[in-house]
Amino acid sequence: MVKKLLFLLVGIGVVIGGVAAMSAFESHVINVTAHIENALKVLPGTKDLQFGTVFPQEYHERRIWITTSESFCAGSQRRVLNIDYKIAQKPKCINDAGEYAPVDYATEECPTGYEEMPVLCHYLSKTPVDNDPKPYTDYGIPPFHQPTDVATGTINKDHDLLDEWIIDLAVPCFEGMCAQDWPEFVRKYNPLADPHEFEAPGDPSGTDFGCDLWVEVTKIY
Repeated sequence: MVKKLLFLLVGIGVVIGGVAAMSAFESHVINVTAHIENALKVLPGTKDLQFGTVFPQEYHERRIWITTSESFCAGSQRRVLNIDYKIAQKPKCINDAGEYAPVDYATEECPTGYEEMPVLCHYLSKTPVDNDPKPYTDYGIPPFHQPTDVATGTINKDHDLLDEWIIDLAVPCFEGMCAQDWPEFVRKYNPLADPHEFEAPGDPSGTDFGCDLWVEVTKIY
């Protein structure tokens, strides 16, 4: 009886092993591909906003234009129609040679060999030029705002294909050297801001400030 049981177990093992061995000689390939492309683009000529030399309590405007990529706008593509995005802001980095670099997206730290410039972001507004048809309304922010404030927009390929934004600079004064009408200047552009909070640190004889604006897609639908 024991011998018969052993032979039976050995036979089962041979059958199982044979099935496993045979399965290795057959395979099926499922071909998986995807074309991945950015949904948004910033139009050429607006990716480098230079204000040059400016002076305290001056006001300057620049403009940027945001639209869709060619693939998103293609007439045959009807699966998704809307893009929600935000205009975030992050510190700007510079090295000893005067070359710029963005911060690391996750850590917001400068690359090796670079240091963070005095921050210009708080003094930049992001204001939509046009009132888009609801529900595709864009929401801007004034200058003299908090670091967590962001502008938001929506692109719709049928009704709102291009967003134009004013990026203005309300130039700050340096700490301890602000004019008497500094509070009025701040409240002219942002009535809720505390003027003393936005006096800029730096050398009054001249300091380079910087900021990087990041146009980030938050939702596609």
